[in-house]
Amino acid sequence: MYHRIVSNKAYSDTNWTCVQAGTFRRQMELVERLGFTPITLFDYLCYLDGAFRLPRKPIVITFDDGYQDTYENAFPILDELGMKAVVFVLGNRDIKTNRWDHEEGYSAAPLMTDEQVIEMSQAGYEIGAHSLTHPRLTLIDKRDAWEEIARSRMSLEIILNSPVSSFSYPYGALTTEIKNMVTEAGYKLACGVFSGPARFGEDLFEIRRLAIPGTLSLVGFASRLLLPHQRMEWIRWKIKTGLQSVRKYREGRSQVHAETP
Repeated sequence: MYHRIVSNKAYSDTNWTCVQAGTFRRQMELVERLGFTPITLFDYLCYLDGAFRLPRKPIVITFDDGYQDTYENAFPILDELGMKAVVFVLGNRDIKTNRWDHEEGYSAAPLMTDEQVIEMSQAGYEIGAHSLTHPRLTLIDKRDAWEEIARSRMSLEIILNSPVSSFSYPYGALTTEIKNMVTEAGYKLACGVFSGPARFGEDLFEIRRLAIPGTLSLVGFASRLLLPHQRMEWIRWKIKTGLQSVRKYREGRSQVHAETP
């Protein structure tokens, strides 16, 4: 999972969602060298229907938010290497910048235009929906969440004149109810972020992805490709939360004893 592919390394040093273009190129060259073949999520759906044969080592490269630098910097690199990817964009095409990042202190970054989205789609890249306006779907009214999910698909299908089958949850925030809405809205699969070990295909509406931060070394990137990195992260997280629970329990017990007359 990527967000921005930037030309200025200073951005990648201060914002984890930014990967410098040279770093991204080396990562994609490593993907190729290790024998992986990028496919789209739609390719995977075709495989499930028996209409597509998976390559020996398939991998799905995704971009969230639809930044213009995805078009300007990532698109040429992927195209040169003969690779394709999935780009999740907003359904509200009046939103021109990443205004949801402003409260985090990140600078404004332009999003792809309709023409750029259409060009990438026609070049074989899959365009998926990323809601209408990028809210945290779990924190808004249910009716509003439905609008964000369903209308984003309809808006993009009008622009592309082709079906949109994939969805990406903003912030990776989801619940069973939100997943059900995505299903009812007509999507065939949806991507989260990190919510446990990757078990691709087990739940098509919570596909777990590995985030690639801008400061990740090439060795670190290789480990994500070759090792069960997400499972190890999940175990670490479980141990950490378990220790925190034990510590809170002990602190609570100590407080009770201290207050007992």
